[in-house]
Amino acid sequence: MDKKIAKLWKLPPEFEVFNNSTKINRKKTKWLAPNPHWYKLNFDGSTQNACQAGGGVICDHQGNTVATYEGNLKNHTVTQAEGMALLWGLRFSTTIGIKHLETDGNSQIIMEAVRGRFVAGWKVDFILRDARMLLTNLDGFSICHIFREGNVVVDSMVAVGRLQNGLRCWRNLDLLPMITKEILETEKTKSNDERV
Repeated sequence: MDKKIAKLWKLPPEFEVFNNSTKINRKKTKWLAPNPHWYKLNFDGSTQNACQAGGGVICDHQGNTVATYEGNLKNHTVTQAEGMALLWGLRFSTTIGIKHLETDGNSQIIMEAVRGRFVAGWKVDFILRDARMLLTNLDGFSICHIFREGNVVVDSMVAVGRLQNGLRCWRNLDLLPMITKEILETEKTKSNDERV
């Protein structure tokens, strides 16, 4: 019966259904830089204590942070927050002239919904419709699911976003909160060490 439900719901392979509960088989993951002349957008959304937020980081192929953003959302579900974080990132990317973009997020629901394999509800689909339109305006794009371990920097941005009113975007990284700067530098150092 459980396997039939998993098939009916079209759960991805990393889900294992048993005894009316779902378990995610976690795999260790890490952030990987995009191909040369491409950029990578990592985004995330979350809810904590009735406060929803979203944020993201855009990096170049050498792991350099090009831009970051974060914002507070009110009266949204966590899935809506994830969708808005993606939409903000795509808008920001196209505004600064990015044409080739790899997009990583740790919400399997959002990734499957963007690909058209899952319907996340009309409120989320309304957000993702705009995201899909922005993706088609790029010269090249990819959408990948990444586990939370590969999205550490964005978790920091989302935590800061909960404390803000509205959306804030940075291209001048000197203005970033200190904790976010430290995480960005640590992640860049790790990425460079693994390439050597």
